[in-house]
Formats: sequence, C-alpha cells, structure tokens
Amino acid sequence: MRVDIYSDTVCPWCYLGKRRFDLAVEARPQYEPVIVWRPFELNPDVPLEGVDRETFMAARMPDSAGLDQAHAQLERQGEAIGIHFRFDLIGRVPNTRRSHLLIAHAARRGLQAALKDRIMRAYFEEGCDIADTDELVRLGADVGLNTSEARNALILRVGQDGVLAAERHAGVLGITGVPTYVFDGQYTISGAQEVATFANVLDQVYEFAHKKDIAS
Repeated sequence: MRVDIYSDTVCPWCYLGKRRFDLAVEARPQYEPVIVWRPFELNPDVPLEGVDRETFMAARMPDSAGLDQAHAQLERQGEAIGIHFRFDLIGRVPNTRRSHLLIAHAARRGLQAALKDRIMRAYFEEGCDIADTDELVRLGADVGLNTSEARNALILRVGQDGVLAAERHAGVLGITGVPTYVFDGQYTISGAQEVATFANVLDQVYEFAHKKDIAS
C-alpha cells in the first residue's frame, strides 16, 4: 500500500492529521504502507523572509474572537494526541518553500517523515522561524541530516524542480486544500480525520487491493 500525503508545514490541521495518521498506522502494523510526503504551499506569495503573523492573520481573519476559538479547538484536539500547540510563540508566517526543499532532501536520506514531524513541531510548539536557513539546518541535524549537505541543498535549491512538479501535480489531481491523502493513486480522503477513521480507510484500501489481486 502506498499513501501520498499532500500537506504544508504551516498548516495546523496537517500537523494534527499527521499525528492521527501515524497513530492509525501504528494500530495497523500488518499493512506497512509506503508513505510519501508531498509538498503543498498554502501561502506561496508570502516573501521568502516571511511576514508578521499578527498582521497576516488580521488580514485573513479580521474576527479575532473567531481566531481565538479556532486556536482553542486545535489546542484541545492536539492535547488529546500529544501535540502542544503554542500559537502565542509564533511570530511570523514563513514562506514554506525552503522547508519543502529540505524535506525532499531528507527523503533522499530516508529521513523524510522524521524531518516533516520535526519541522512542524518546531513551528507549532516552539515558535521557530522555519523559513530561516540556519534554523532549518539545525532541525535537519536533529533528525540526523548532515549539516553541510542540508545547507547546500537549501542554498543551491537542490530538488526544487521536483518540489514544483509535485505541487503542480496536486493541481492536476484537483487538490485545493490540505491535508489530502491519496491511497494507491486511486482513493482520496481529505482533512485531519480521527484515528479510527484513518484506520478504517487503511482496512478498506487493503481489502480492495486484496480483492483485486484475487480477481486478477
């Protein structure tokens, strides 16, 4: 079973969905799915140095009470699965292209999932600026990446064509929001579903594939 997951590193629902999906996979160890994290940029027009988060959110969501409610909802749901959202620590909304470049580099080293999780934890729980090259290199080192190789990948934009191609492919697939999960290139589910829902989807996809093998 292969699962392609489209998400952005500044999407709180993507972080919530990742943790829930990880728990579902742990609950179904017999399937051993191949998981590939695909890039998606929610705010591609944000400059590389990022922007002030308070100003950005005020323009996107003028109702501050609504934003507070959304944060409180995420915090409650996160706590239930070990995520400690600290929106109060986040000072900037970053451009996420560099983070996706480093995640693509990590994939070539077998560390994609570990870095994806580390970057999202750094942003949502530690308030780190994940647009900053030095910060990204540090986070890469945390999961075992060579710091010189990581820095070169970011500075030289190694693999950028692949990242852009993956983002264009998301458009071809009709993906307009994240997180989105594509199972075996055929079945799609969106949103930060509950752990039980993800587990049921894994069961169904396996059953479909098994029946198809028998029929062939």
